[in-house]
Amino acid sequence: MNKYNKTIEKELLRFKRKSVDPQIIDRFLKKIRSTNRLTKEVNIDEHICSFFIPFDPKTGSIYLGHHIKADSWIPPGGHIDELEHPVDTVVREFFEELEHQIVKDQVTPLNLSIKDISDNPRNPCKVHYDLWYVVNVPMKDFAFIKREYYDARWMTIDEAMFKMDIPLYKEIVRSVKDAL
Repeated sequence: MNKYNKTIEKELLRFKRKSVDPQIIDRFLKKIRSTNRLTKEVNIDEHICSFFIPFDPKTGSIYLGHHIKADSWIPPGGHIDELEHPVDTVVREFFEELEHQIVKDQVTPLNLSIKDISDNPRNPCKVHYDLWYVVNVPMKDFAFIKREYYDARWMTIDEAMFKMDIPLYKEIVRSVKDAL
């Protein structure tokens, strides 16, 4: 296992303390220990991504977008670049997708998921190994990227449950209330 894989494995330990399903952690570890091809650039089929849920602790609101490729309301996120730490991906993607600069201290591990997306004709990816984070940020109007989202906005977690239609993502978003 190379140094980068060890970095990802160390990051997974932060999630272990968050009561993440041990079977999901084991599957992540198996993936990380079995290949050096963890990013989309070198493995279009199966790779690691970072999702993040912008969360305003004052109002209890979260920020979701109606994602074009997913054709669903989901939290923002993106593919990890080669040798990039997952938290650095969150910081980079937050700026790229929402045009707002954050710092690593605002990013908290939340959960892990493995999502088969092979049935989506809009997406060449097959499986995402997703690291989920919460980003504490005051509510503001973000300038979301129109080429990635039909729409995006702040909403309560209950509103998000109504809007979202991917059960796995709903479960993770629902856990925000309990995690913080």
